[in-house]
Amino acid sequence: CTDIANELYLGAVVDRTTRRVVFMASTEGGVEIETVAEETPEKILKAEIDPIVGAQPYQAREMAFKLGLSGVQIKQFTKIFLGLAKMFEDLDVALIEINPLVIKEDGDLHCLDAKLAIDGNALYRQPKVKAMQDPTQEDAREAHAAE
Repeated sequence: CTDIANELYLGAVVDRTTRRVVFMASTEGGVEIETVAEETPEKILKAEIDPIVGAQPYQAREMAFKLGLSGVQIKQFTKIFLGLAKMFEDLDVALIEINPLVIKEDGDLHCLDAKLAIDGNALYRQPKVKAMQDPTQEDAREAHAAE
C-alpha cells in the first residue's frame, strides 16, 4: 500500500484496575504505542467499555471525531471499532492492536497490520483458536507450567 496519507493506531486491552476493556486510539500510528504513551500521553484517546452494555457506536464516533476523521471515515472507523469489540468478547482477547490503521489518499481507512493476544486462561473455551496455537511461539517457562 503506497498511497498512504496518514497512519493511526487503534487498540484495546483489559484494564486490570477497572476490570474493563479500554479502547485506545492515536493519531501517532506506525510507532510503538508505549513510546507515544511515555513521550506524548495526551495524544492517546481512551474509551472505557461498560461490560453490561458493551461497546457503543457513539463511543466509536466520538473517538473518530477526536482523531480528526470526517464523513465516510467515521462510518468506517465505527465499523472497525465495533468489530474489534465483538472479536474481543467472542474470542476472549487480552490485547488487540491495529497499527497502523491507515488513511489512504482516497480517504478510506485500511487495517495494515494487527496484533492479537488471546487470554491463555480462556483457551478451553476457544477450541478453534487453540487449534491454531503454535507451541514454538510460546514462552518455554509458560509452556512447561501449562503441562
